[in-house]
Amino acid sequence: MQHSYCTCFDKNYLIKGIAFIESLQKHDISNFNLYVICIDDYTFSFLKKINYSNVILIKFSHIEQNNKELLNTKTERSPAEYIWTAKSSIISFLLNSYSHIEGLCYLDTDMFFFNSPDPIWKELDQFSVLIHEHRFVQEQAMLIQYGFFNAGFVCFRNDINGKKVLDWWRKKTLEWCFERVENGKYADQGYLNSFPEFKGVGIINHLGVGVAPWNHIQYQFSIKENDKVFVNEFPLIFYHFHSLLIDEPELILPATNTEVPFTINIISMCYVQYVEALFKSFQKIRSIQHDFTYGLRGKKIISEKHSFLAHKSIQHIINNIKISHKRINMSGNWDFYSLNQLKEECNNNSLVKTILSFSQKTADIILDEAEKELQKGNNSIAAQLLLKITEFWPKYYLAYNDLGIIHWKDGNKQQALKYMKYAYELNPLDERIVKNFSNILVKINEKKAAEDIISFYLRQFPKDSGMKNFYDRLIRYNR
Repeated sequence: MQHSYCTCFDKNYLIKGIAFIESLQKHDISNFNLYVICIDDYTFSFLKKINYSNVILIKFSHIEQNNKELLNTKTERSPAEYIWTAKSSIISFLLNSYSHIEGLCYLDTDMFFFNSPDPIWKELDQFSVLIHEHRFVQEQAMLIQYGFFNAGFVCFRNDINGKKVLDWWRKKTLEWCFERVENGKYADQGYLNSFPEFKGVGIINHLGVGVAPWNHIQYQFSIKENDKVFVNEFPLIFYHFHSLLIDEPELILPATNTEVPFTINIISMCYVQYVEALFKSFQKIRSIQHDFTYGLRGKKIISEKHSFLAHKSIQHIINNIKISHKRINMSGNWDFYSLNQLKEECNNNSLVKTILSFSQKTADIILDEAEKELQKGNNSIAAQLLLKITEFWPKYYLAYNDLGIIHWKDGNKQQALKYMKYAYELNPLDERIVKNFSNILVKINEKKAAEDIISFYLRQFPKDSGMKNFYDRLIRYNR
């Protein structure tokens, strides 16, 4: 399907908006369409002057004029709450107005692409709605009150199931959408908790989607394959630069929250690229509008509480200010002035050693640790832990089951089949192994073998309705 995107912003986000647009143009080489909803006339007029290819500009006022339900909420909500209320109405307007749109991905403007978004569209092929989890680190687990899923990225197919979910969301946000937690609700985002209850809703599996300050510290960042940024073993598709503040184009706070941890790799591989893009966006804007200052905090105050990024052109100014920050050279243009927000890199070997360092740990406990790492996308860490289990407990069948899953996801089908077969030989009556092994067999067109495995299980447990339903879905559906 053709890739279609939408975002919305005003003049205060114009610097970030241009960086977002140009990052998408760089990494999506398809004939995509990006619908930019311009909240004010200034943004519309300015972007019209630039005249980006593949970008369709729409005035927000045009959408408002045709939506009295939305307009009626404007007086009772703050500007931010009103835009959150409008998001689902904007998506609905686009799907109804442009019938050729097969699928549409909404993204917040403070996102920035680092790699091709093709994996997103491959996952959307299987669903009508696609959402992603916050994946909060343990230290920020209290943020779960704001929702399991992040509303900064959500995709809808232009089909019955997609529109059903979208219309439900639209009606709910019209009823209530405020910047407070109340009875499980929060803004437009809390409603996403109910999305999985609808038919056709998928949760994106790709770890390179939704990396953000609230989860990035648990991942390992690296540069591979033609200078592409990877998070663990996944290409970083986009990063959500939530709460980043631009004091001046040369002075940027990576996060307003001083508790957000960073590593050298996160700053050098993600933030330096982004602030350089913002700097160039500002230069482009100023070349057209010489007195432009929107989106700049403009306080010109270096805080003793915040780490910050500074362009080398103002290094002489910073040198004359008494600060306790440590200056770290990040690139030819940027320095990072660090306080206590800088942490050690997430290291696979050290993490494995930490998990295995407790002599009293049983295979079950290590398996739990491995599966936690697997859920985070840390496949290599999980594999190392599982291999350690097989070394000390060679008949522990669940370790082989999980190794099979990892190798299957990595595309190593022969090795996956080998591990799953051995797991099944060790325990042919484990429900999880039976389901996983038979599922793999069906995918490699060994349907008779899969049927035999499930039939053998059901002869031992004839009342297992869950396995009967699994059999019906897997075997009969694939005939």
